[in-house]
Amino acid sequence: MAEDAPSDVRKWDTVNTVCDLVAEMAWERLRSEPELLCLHAAAVNFDGRLIVFPNARRAGKSTLAIALARLGRQLYTDDFLPVRVDATSQSCLGVANGAAPRIRLPLPKGFSDAFHAWVEQDRGPSNPQYKYIFDAEIAPHDETLPLGALVVLDRQDDPVEPTLAPMAREDALESLITQNFARTRHAGAILKSIEVITRHLPIYRLSYHNAEVAAEYLSNHSDLKSLPAARFAELPQDDRQAPLSQADQPAPEFAAELQYIQAANVTETPAGDDSFLADGTGLAIFRLNPVSAAIWRLLEEPTDLTEVASILAAAFPDVAADQIAMDSEQLMRGLAEACLIMPVAAKVAAQ
Repeated sequence: MAEDAPSDVRKWDTVNTVCDLVAEMAWERLRSEPELLCLHAAAVNFDGRLIVFPNARRAGKSTLAIALARLGRQLYTDDFLPVRVDATSQSCLGVANGAAPRIRLPLPKGFSDAFHAWVEQDRGPSNPQYKYIFDAEIAPHDETLPLGALVVLDRQDDPVEPTLAPMAREDALESLITQNFARTRHAGAILKSIEVITRHLPIYRLSYHNAEVAAEYLSNHSDLKSLPAARFAELPQDDRQAPLSQADQPAPEFAAELQYIQAANVTETPAGDDSFLADGTGLAIFRLNPVSAAIWRLLEEPTDLTEVASILAAAFPDVAADQIAMDSEQLMRGLAEACLIMPVAAKVAAQ
């Protein structure tokens, strides 16, 4: 044994093993069907439409989804949701993974005795960290339902009454982009699909503290009842794959003395005053704030660092010149390293 090896060997029980197996199932689904989006999200059936909760780890999506399942809602997933974007049928369908949900232990403070008893009586296995829930209604593997709405979770540390409010589309775009973990599909294709989804579905932010209370609130909320079937007439048929062999290539060097122009094959999605860009290689998606987006549009024509600094200086006359110069170079360098712009000479040569 190496001298720096940990003294305590980590032991894996059956619940840990199942957790790893479910995670591997998600990756295998993407490997076998690379055209799918796959969201780090929970999804629950609300009267024939999927309410999707796209949130990062520890946002409370699993606990909320299980609390909704306890109220009789069919659970599609508490962790990852494959989404089939079908241009032919003009639909976006969530695909059930068929896996039992797991709830983190101990249960959050403030949950009712009835909720505790329901979890304890469930037949699912448990360890000190998690319990799998077997007795909730779980959609069969590969069953599909249309997406109905997106609900981004904003869990509060302090007690608050749950509220459901419309959410800015640009923030929802970022949430879906960051929670998508497809790696082989071209970033431009992902961006186009997510852009259409966020344009046609209702988008909400749920502020809450107690998931059990929030589940009751959502189950009775009028905005989530009888959701119409969204039609995605302009869904892109885009099966491009990302060339993952380029992922480890060094970033291009930025040369301050050169003129730059927008790179070829960049996919752009405006959202409010912001813009989301997928680089031409298909490896990444970037969000530009209003100032960066304005400079990006300026770069439709050959532009150098001096001109960018001059424009920013005119827009922000109260900012010191050296700060403007530094910010301008940082912006141009970032765009170049992201392969969103390239030297004019290089673009001409490529054409």
